[in-house]
Formats: sequence, C-alpha cells, structure tokens
Amino acid sequence: MIIRWDVRRYEAFADYIGAVTQMARVAGQLTTGRGWDKIAFAIDREVGLAAMDRFENTRTAAYERLVMLASQDCIDAADLLNKAVWRLEWIARDAIEGSMEEWRVGLDAYTSALDAFQQAARTCLVLPLASFVRQIQRPSIEPPQVSGAE
Repeated sequence: MIIRWDVRRYEAFADYIGAVTQMARVAGQLTTGRGWDKIAFAIDREVGLAAMDRFENTRTAAYERLVMLASQDCIDAADLLNKAVWRLEWIARDAIEGSMEEWRVGLDAYTSALDAFQQAARTCLVLPLASFVRQIQRPSIEPPQVSGAE
C-alpha cells in the first residue's frame, strides 16, 4: 500500500511541476518580443495564450491531487510556486503592468519557489537525496541567431 501511494504521490508531483514549468516557459516566450527573455524563442501571442490556458488547467487539476497526497510543507511550497508562476503569467498576458525589472524579480521568485517545491517534494517522497539543494541558475548565454527563409 505504501508503495502504491508513493507512486501516486510522485505522479501528482510530476504532473504539477510539469504544468508549472510549461506555464513559465510559455510566459517567457510571450515576453521575448519585449526583450525580457533572450533565451526563449518567440511564440505567436494567441497560440501562447491558448497554451497558457491549457497548462493552467493541468496545473489546477494536478495541484488538487497534490493537496490530497502531500505533506503540509509540500503544499505550502506549492502555494508559493503557484503565486510565483501566476505573477509571470499575468505579466506575460499584460494583465498587470510589467517592466523588465519586474519580470526579472518575478523570475527570481519563480526559480526560488521552484527550488523550494522540489526540496519539499523530495522530502515528502522520502528520497535518499531529500536534503540535496539544487539552486536553479538561469544561464547567461546569448541565443542563436535564427536566419530568415531564403
């Protein structure tokens, strides 16, 4: 029984974190045209907004499964991660005013919340590396130049 619940817990965590990271990725793609995310490739606004809606629906369902299976520390970390990814989404959607500085602050909050959630999830799953702290760093690289059709 314990193994069966651990598998369900892992699946819920994986589905949740997958949707959250996809939301953040699309948000970055939507802000590329503003020069705020130099790594992400631009995405058509309508396509990006539709994708964001799908990922938010997936995130919501996965979060509710997570709440049923996770420890309170893990739920608290997921709550912070939700707030951080929503901030990126709102800036990308122009639902709130944003600047490059606010975007970067939002990204920092998101990466910190993502680190904290992953740590809490490892602890909740009682993984051997539960105490491992990853510290996500965004690369400081220049994106490749994409040439136009010839």
